[in-house]
Amino acid sequence: MKSILVTLVVCYALTALTFYSLQRRFLYFPQPTSDVYGKMNTSFVVDGKQRFGWALNKGQPKALIYYGGNAESIEANIPFFKSVIPNYTIYLIPYRGYGNDVGAPTEKALYRDAMQIFQLIESKHDSISLMGRSLGSGIATYVAANRQVDKLILVTPFDSIENVAKDIYWMFPISLLIKDRYRSADRVKNITAQTYIFIAEDDQVIPRARTNQLVAKFDDQLIEAVVITGAGHNTISQFPSYVSGLKRALD
Repeated sequence: MKSILVTLVVCYALTALTFYSLQRRFLYFPQPTSDVYGKMNTSFVVDGKQRFGWALNKGQPKALIYYGGNAESIEANIPFFKSVIPNYTIYLIPYRGYGNDVGAPTEKALYRDAMQIFQLIESKHDSISLMGRSLGSGIATYVAANRQVDKLILVTPFDSIENVAKDIYWMFPISLLIKDRYRSADRVKNITAQTYIFIAEDDQVIPRARTNQLVAKFDDQLIEAVVITGAGHNTISQFPSYVSGLKRALD
């Protein structure tokens, strides 16, 4: 009996150690860059390194910076953004470690990159809005809490990655193990931008409770929280109600 208990404890400890060591592989899924939708046409020097991306509808007075999901090839959004949001210059900049970048994504690094890119874009436009999807919602809330932003759009967002991980890995002391927490809910009090939240009714990745906890933190700055009926985490942009809601938010 004692040997069985010792074996169970050792197995638990080894599994927890594996989670701790490999957790960023579970969180970040970098995708290679494709030229199918057009070659990169803009770049920024961030931390002394040139980072490349796409700028759509150049020359518009208003700008929208888009932060994608953890396994998203953001350039795949180019046709969608061109057709739906023609009156904004839209910036799609892959995260460090994504696309052709050899860096390593971490929460602090992605925040730092986003802030520097924001500052470089800020001088080129009359106003800047932010849009973050899934993982990107955590980055969007960080920038919005620390900079003057016109509108903030959050798609399939969460209150924190820490809480999402707790729901999945309930058997482990996640708060002690997790490195990248993305605590969006804690930053809401510092966000002044007009905020729109889009929720996928059948989201199988971000539990509704995690999104609801985030929504509950907002006050007057939340203009609209929309549940897209029938949408899944990865299919929400295919629904007309999402497209119309996005147009309404950025009108």
